[in-house]
Amino acid sequence: MTSAVELEPFDPSRRDDYLRLLREAWGAGALSGDAFDWWFDGNPSGSLRSVAVRGGEVVGVAGHSLCRLRLGARERLGQFSVHAVTAPSARGLGVFRALERRHEEQGAELGSTCVLAFASASTRPLFLGPLGWTRIDRRRVWARPFPVGRRGRALARFEERHERAYRLVADAWGHHVVRSLAYLDWRYARSPRGYRLVESPKGGFAVVGFTRRHGLRLGLLLELVGSAGETRRLLRAALAEARGCVALLAVPTSSLPRAVLARHGFLPTPYRLDFMGKGLREPLDSRPDAWTVTLGDTDFF
Repeated sequence: MTSAVELEPFDPSRRDDYLRLLREAWGAGALSGDAFDWWFDGNPSGSLRSVAVRGGEVVGVAGHSLCRLRLGARERLGQFSVHAVTAPSARGLGVFRALERRHEEQGAELGSTCVLAFASASTRPLFLGPLGWTRIDRRRVWARPFPVGRRGRALARFEERHERAYRLVADAWGHHVVRSLAYLDWRYARSPRGYRLVESPKGGFAVVGFTRRHGLRLGLLLELVGSAGETRRLLRAALAEARGCVALLAVPTSSLPRAVLARHGFLPTPYRLDFMGKGLREPLDSRPDAWTVTLGDTDFF
């Protein structure tokens, strides 16, 4: 990377610059100031942020969200690459690669075992090329057109019974982000975004979010956690929460098999999550069937 660009740690004085670059890149779909603060400062596992400066101007920004991962039978520290943008005037200078390497090194020093991401079309060749990442899977998104039903209650704080429900199914999920009470409360209950929680009598739960794409309102099945006996009840309740949306989107998991989605009117879409990663302290397990991911693991909906 040219010496004219310097990498610096993020501090509050750079907040407006970070948000400006996000707005310039994503327009109305960019993080709001409140969402930015919640995502990075509220994360119970912590976060990494850096900026690239040239001639006194911030020309690149990037973040990594730390998280607790369950890898096999162990819980380990991991991280996701998120919310990275390079200004048009600085493209081709290696800004994104330099910021990513900086955060990989910082994460490894903290004990992070791997870094993960859902790559975009522009970042995919950089991850898979000079950064040395490995594609894990291109996980297909399914959609249920025009969901219907009677809505339930708004999302409240998560409770210990929700974490217990997760712990009962965790063994079947393989490698995944740990759904601890602290994580669930941060990710959904304390978010400035509007989420809806539905529950089963046995403690299982689902979380539904909402977004707009091309002017159309879409529902997002971000989480579904429960036993096989709870899945259908939770899925019907999630469909009801998405009533009025053009479709409810979901990603199949062991708790939400493709056969169950199909029976409830879901269809596979052309859209896929390009899931990839890199081992930082040990080799990455890149077997697709070893990982469970949900729409709730992403940062761009």
